[in-house]
This record gives sequence, C-alpha cells and structure tokens, in this order.
Amino acid sequence: MATSKPRLDRRIIRSRNAILSAFERLLMEKPLADITVSAIAREANVDRKTFYVHFGTVDGLLDAIAVDVVEMIVDSVEKTLASMDGDTSERALGAAATFFKTVNEALCNNLVLNRQLIENIPLDDFMARLRAPLEHEIAERDLLPQGLKDEMFDYYLAFLLSGIIGIYRTWALSDGSVPIERVSEVANDLTLNGLSSLESRLD
Repeated sequence: MATSKPRLDRRIIRSRNAILSAFERLLMEKPLADITVSAIAREANVDRKTFYVHFGTVDGLLDAIAVDVVEMIVDSVEKTLASMDGDTSERALGAAATFFKTVNEALCNNLVLNRQLIENIPLDDFMARLRAPLEHEIAERDLLPQGLKDEMFDYYLAFLLSGIIGIYRTWALSDGSVPIERVSEVANDLTLNGLSSLESRLD
C-alpha cells in the first residue's frame, strides 16, 4: 500500500535541491574525499547551518541520494504490481522487469555523474547505503511476497543486491560498448534464474 508523505515547504525543497546540485557539480570536478561541507554550502550559496539541517554530513547527503533512488525504483515497482492481476509468479516477473527498467533510467539519467559516484564509493559501502532504505520501503509498503517473510530474507536481499550492483558497476566503469539494455537483460535473467529455487515459496 502506498504511503503518503508530508508536504515540504517550498523553501526547504529549494535549498535541498540547491545542495544536491552543488554536490553533483563538485563531484564532477574533484574526488569525493576532497568534497567538504563548506565547499558544498559555498557552491550552493547556502550557509553551513542549512546544510547540517538537511543532511548533517557528506555521508548523510550520500544516504539521502540513496533513499531518493530507492524510492523512485520502489514507486515504479509498486505501480506495476497495483496494475497487475495474475498469480504471484507473474507479479514477480512484472516487478523484476519494472525494477531493471527503472534502474536503467536512473543510471542513464546522468551517466557521467553516476560513474563518478560508482568510482568513488566502494562496492560494500554502495550496497550498505542502498540496502537499508530498500528494506524499509519493502516493509513499509508490504511488497514482500508472503512466502519470503522469514529469517532468510536478509540473505536473499544480500544476494540480489551484490549481483545487481556488481553488474551495473562493471558496465558503468566500462567503455559503454555493450548497450545498457543488454546488460539489463542479463541482470534480469540472472536474477530470475537465481530466484528459481524459490518458486515454491512464491506459489
């Protein structure tokens, strides 16, 4: 079930977006490790107090970006599931297709910037930043099939995230000669084959 979100003041939205845009510009110019709160605030034309209110730290800003990406993906998956009839297996296939389509859009929306993020953030850190909001959104919206609601879910999610992020990371750092649509097909096939042993749980 979709959850309603509190409406934010326009000034808060503007300052938040200004900070995110400033961070993106700085990331195109220098390594992540060299970007400070002061530099971001200066680039965004806000004071440091405003930055701290929104994000606290640069790490907090990265976490917020991860949350935004996860919410966009889960929104798309939730809409797909809401529009589908059929058994659980068919719904799982539809959700997987939507998931990869949305990941493609998110990655290609600003490919140069996303490559910078991927180059600067270790794989384990990348996974950790995405995992917490993904778990939260899945639980909050009750998107998990009933049969998977057990103590093994953490292991399923770890398997999926490591494989999916690894595939897209490899593509983002490549010369781009392989179309992302093809990469997505492979990721989708591998994910569904990896989940084939869970078919009895999805029936």
